[in-house]
Amino acid sequence: MKINTKVRYGLKALAYIAENSSDKKLVRIKEISEDQDISIQYLEQILFKLKNENIIEGKRGPTGGYKLTLKPSQINLYTIYKILDDEERVIDCNENAEGKAHNCNEEACGETCIWSRLDNAMTKILSETSLEDFIKNGKKI
Repeated sequence: MKINTKVRYGLKALAYIAENSSDKKLVRIKEISEDQDISIQYLEQILFKLKNENIIEGKRGPTGGYKLTLKPSQINLYTIYKILDDEERVIDCNENAEGKAHNCNEEACGETCIWSRLDNAMTKILSETSLEDFIKNGKKI
């Protein structure tokens, strides 16, 4: 399984924003950085992608910061995964290496290849799990 650091940090940042922002109070990037122990530069990259996909909205200035555009119950983890990870699959087929004839994009692969079946299962779990569920689970992935 490959849930990369960018996705993990993105989920932690979103959970923090969900728990600490409101219509009247936005969460500053420095606050997230200090609380979650994520460098500001790395967090800027993550939040930029999430803002471009309308998961969060930001406001500049002394009263600026971030808040979610949707309720945590309306944001599923697979959406966040797709935004923050360049890979299409959660679990890659190890048979799709150089020189191998097998290709996990084949139609029948989903029924026979263990890696494709695992990818389908993980995708389903992430799709069915909301940011709210993630927060209630102690923010563990």
